[in-house]
Amino acid sequence: MKAQDIQIVGVCRFAMLGRGDWKAYRGKAEHELTAIYEEKAKELFARKRIERRLATFEHLTLGSMRNQTDPNFRFLVVSSDRMPATYRKRLEMLCADVQQVILRFVPPMHVSDTMHQFFTEFEMNMADIVQFRLDDDDCVAKDYIRRLRRHAAGMWRNANFAVSFPSIYYCVTDGPTGGVYDWYSPFFSAGTAIRHNTKTVFDFGHYKIPQHLVAATDPHFPCVVTHAGDNDTPRHEAAILRKRGMSKADPSRVLRDLGRHFDFLSDKGRKLATLPKHIRERAREDA
Repeated sequence: MKAQDIQIVGVCRFAMLGRGDWKAYRGKAEHELTAIYEEKAKELFARKRIERRLATFEHLTLGSMRNQTDPNFRFLVVSSDRMPATYRKRLEMLCADVQQVILRFVPPMHVSDTMHQFFTEFEMNMADIVQFRLDDDDCVAKDYIRRLRRHAAGMWRNANFAVSFPSIYYCVTDGPTGGVYDWYSPFFSAGTAIRHNTKTVFDFGHYKIPQHLVAATDPHFPCVVTHAGDNDTPRHEAAILRKRGMSKADPSRVLRDLGRHFDFLSDKGRKLATLPKHIRERAREDA
């Protein structure tokens, strides 16, 4: 397979209802799901949460997709058909502005089923596809697709494989531990990619992927991951940050990486990730 012929498809869930890797659905029987869907809909469509997610999706996630140096990919955005009309229209407008995006509103279902429907619709053979995942409040560097394609071409003799970009700026945007942290975390969800002829990237717990597939990591540029109190992951206390090996990011390196890898980020995008605030505060601490 020539590198330019490899099909790359990214997937982002935006206020989607349905099974996946969210904790609320783990171990639940089918008859329990109706009540869970109703509860999760209230949470996902709450004004404060969805307004913040529309902002991060526009300025971080879509910002990184729009500005890839290799534009040859598709980006599937999956949302709920129960989304209120006002927010649905706004999401449609945001997605229409990025040529790689294909937006789908679906009833409650497993995200993998949506992906299989998408592959069938576009007559795509899963063995020819490299899939990646990206959340609606994170972003990847502008060379992400180019580097992913390069790694995929080099690993193509393996029927199934995975690639991770484990250098992360972990941006805690609220609470007492707010700040930007360095975190080396192989197969964290942001930008994790697989090739598999039957399974999707959501059929694996992302941290367990290298236990099942031939896997490679590329630490040479970071991803930007934001975390607020409305994430599925609990808000981090200082002890948890230390346990996970996170440390406050060096402001000079943050500035360097913003220029090299994230120069597409608007002032609003940088602010949403608390990057300017971190740089100012760390500079004062070091003065």
